[in-house]
Amino acid sequence: MVRSMTGFGRGECQDGDFRLTVEIRSVNHRFLEISSRLPRSIATLENRIRERVQGRISRGKLHVAATLDGTASGRVSLRLNEEVAALYLEIAQKAKARFGLRGDLELPGFLGLPDILEREEDELTEAAAWGLMEQPLDRALDDFDANRAAEGAVLARDLRARLASIREAVGRIAQRQPEVVGRVAGKLRERLAQISQDTDYNRFRLESEVILYADRSDITEECVRMGSHLEQFEEALSGPEAAGRRLNFILQEMNREANTIGSKSQDVDLGRDVIFVKEEIEKIRQQVQNIE
Repeated sequence: MVRSMTGFGRGECQDGDFRLTVEIRSVNHRFLEISSRLPRSIATLENRIRERVQGRISRGKLHVAATLDGTASGRVSLRLNEEVAALYLEIAQKAKARFGLRGDLELPGFLGLPDILEREEDELTEAAAWGLMEQPLDRALDDFDANRAAEGAVLARDLRARLASIREAVGRIAQRQPEVVGRVAGKLRERLAQISQDTDYNRFRLESEVILYADRSDITEECVRMGSHLEQFEEALSGPEAAGRRLNFILQEMNREANTIGSKSQDVDLGRDVIFVKEEIEKIRQQVQNIE
């Protein structure tokens, strides 16, 4: 199945006073790279999250972000940092004495100073944290997969249309090649007839020239291999496994055959079809970079 490497997924779970939201985003990457941003209370789950993602995704640069919200149930509280508060007051008194300043610190402004108030949360055990994380993570992965599969279906339709165009062009090339060889052979006969009137000599030169040209310009093998590569590409698109790496390899082989056909072709019309095939292969290659 064709899946895009770019996608987004979201999962959410409510458990009593906690609501956990998990979001997954990804972009193209040659390998699988996973990063995460987790609340401190569940930061110990990073490895377990990585293992769960690796079981579902094979390629891409993924970022997993989780947010944990608690209600005013006593699980989340604020604490006055008395040490920091005392330092603020000491500095304020010194500043008043040193510079002759007047005025007092007002309570709202004092409480708004950095690090005066600290947020306290009840610690979760790893088992409890995973029990909270597992369901929204799986939901996010399901949503993520559905998003990538939908985009992959669009990519597959485009790729199949381009494969059909390449197949038609290669068919025209294979059909036209004998005509091109015959035309060149006729030109060789005319050329040799002008070189010498010696019939035996002309026959020998003609035979060797025609054989040499026919051998150098024969593209039957390349056209057959190109057809085989097209079939393999189609099979990879329709298969159940991630196809990106295999498709990249097949494209390299297709491009090699196209270059060989181009180097052997000495006909304007054949040249146009070869250029078209190479352009389509390049467009397919760009699309395949987004396939897992």
